[in-house]
Amino acid sequence: MTDRKTLYGGLTLIVMVPLLLLYQSSNTSKGTSPGRSQYNTDHFVSIINEFLYDKQAAALDMLCLFTLDRDGNGIYTAAWIDYVAAQCGECADVRAARGRLRGFVGDREGMKREFDAALAAAKTDEEKARIRMIVERSGK
Repeated sequence: MTDRKTLYGGLTLIVMVPLLLLYQSSNTSKGTSPGRSQYNTDHFVSIINEFLYDKQAAALDMLCLFTLDRDGNGIYTAAWIDYVAAQCGECADVRAARGRLRGFVGDREGMKREFDAALAAAKTDEEKARIRMIVERSGK
């Protein structure tokens, strides 16, 4: 003989699971909706952090896009810039990120100095073109 409480509890769960999945897929804050939700953005920033941890300084540009332009989190960005600078030196990507950080805090003169230093530190034509694109996008 089956316990009626257990049977009703099991049936309730079977009915509730599809309803909860439907609720989650229609709620944009849960990260399952099409497009860019908060969950998807945070996950992307965490992937960028993995690239930075692996000493790939070019990922600083994407980090700045999300943390400065979207979140306005200059302290977090500055910490990553300092970490990458300690690992890779003051390369063109680090200088460009410092320039974006200077622009974020309102130091237009410092931004211009850092962008000029980034262009001077770029080693290849491809790197110079990428840095120029960052500078143009930042509104130097």
